Amino acid sequence: MNRLLNIQNNISKNFIVPINPRNGAFIQHKNTKFVTIYNSIIDTYGIFKVNDDWSHYYWEPPQSYIYPDIQWEDIWKEMDYCSFGYYRDYLFSETINGPEIKYFK
Repeated sequence: MNRLLNIQNNISKNFIVPINPRNGAFIQHKNTKFVTIYNSIIDTYGIFKVNDDWSHYYWEPPQSYIYPDIQWEDIWKEMDYCSFGYYRDYLFSETINGPEIKYFK
């Protein structure tokens, strides 16, 4: 019985729970680091340049979403699906201020 408990204890200590994309994403692209999080007040995602590595706290999108260029639309669709459980209708655009996504109610 003790052996079984020791095995279960070792498994639970070594098991790493994946970080949920709905909490935010950390992107490192060509020596620049970004964090993107959802703003529920205006129902969109914000992009913030950061100096530190936040990969221990936020989800890191797959490399196909980051290289050769950051695919903000794909990242936000994934994050939004994990938050709401379905794909919402949206309009994505690239403006002078950067990428933007607007959801329809």
